[in-house]
Amino acid sequence: MFSGKPIEYQDSPLINDGFWPDLNLADFQKARSIPADVDAGTVGDALLASAAEVNGQLTSVQEKHRAAGHQTTDDVPGVRLDGVSQLTAQYKKAVYARAKADLMGEFASVGRRESHPGQESDETRKGLLAEAALVIRQIKGLKRATVKVI
Repeated sequence: MFSGKPIEYQDSPLINDGFWPDLNLADFQKARSIPADVDAGTVGDALLASAAEVNGQLTSVQEKHRAAGHQTTDDVPGVRLDGVSQLTAQYKKAVYARAKADLMGEFASVGRRESHPGQESDETRKGLLAEAALVIRQIKGLKRATVKVI
């Protein structure tokens, strides 16, 4: 139930590798409507694991941009909004979608189904993972789908 009190999120930084942007637990919770009653440590672990997975998938992208003289995602030319590059925004979208998918089991715990209906569904989880995969493909310069001959 709404208590009238402002939601207090965990303002904790996730320090990234220098090329990919640093993230913040509170920003993730707000951007992806993560319930404040989900344990901050659990949310942090999901965000950390997701960032590590996405970083691993984008190693070649990072190497390509660094070889071109771009030391951070915000140095890479492209569309910008309020000083944030499209690469930074895409990276956050992929990490946040994957982290929320990892947290789906938390929404299914006792007492949360009524306050957060539908957030525990397998369809929602699959949609979030598909969103992350699509954004990672875009970052890599790939089309939405490719066909390979086996």
